[in-house]
Amino acid sequence: MKNLYETVMGDAAGTSYLPQFILRDALLPELLGDDQGAIGYWAGKSLARKFPVGNPNDASIFFAQAGFGTLTLEKQTAQMTRWQLAGEPVRLRLKMGAEADFTLEAGFLAEMMSQQLGVVTEAELTETPRKLRNQAVVFDVYTDPEALIPDFDAPKPLDLVTPPTTEDPQN
Repeated sequence: MKNLYETVMGDAAGTSYLPQFILRDALLPELLGDDQGAIGYWAGKSLARKFPVGNPNDASIFFAQAGFGTLTLEKQTAQMTRWQLAGEPVRLRLKMGAEADFTLEAGFLAEMMSQQLGVVTEAELTETPRKLRNQAVVFDVYTDPEALIPDFDAPKPLDLVTPPTTEDPQN
């Protein structure tokens, strides 16, 4: 874990991410072992049920607020949606190498799309373009329009809050 600490603390943008990375990239892999990927994916789906977002713009805002990174909708077809996740937390986690795992985010995206569309979905990390490999990850979320969720009832989307800035005169 020396690499984690040195990587994060050696980067000007890294210090605020240290607590998150210690939990996600040091403690959880130790506790979960070989099941980390499956449990991370399930945990992401669980988080999406607790924090339902209603559209791609809200998903981007929530991902940034949760410290996951900058989420961008890249491409959408009837059966696949491609998302890119970038930003400082992603860049730093990728810099740590094999320790970085993005199954939590994949599970969140899968469940989010399932809630929005009412169909079965699955997400996977896909190959990131070479020019972005050190700074972003790409997810493909596959939907099956034929696999409707029985008794589907879309959750009420989360009302996102934009925190006031320190320059806000109302503070």
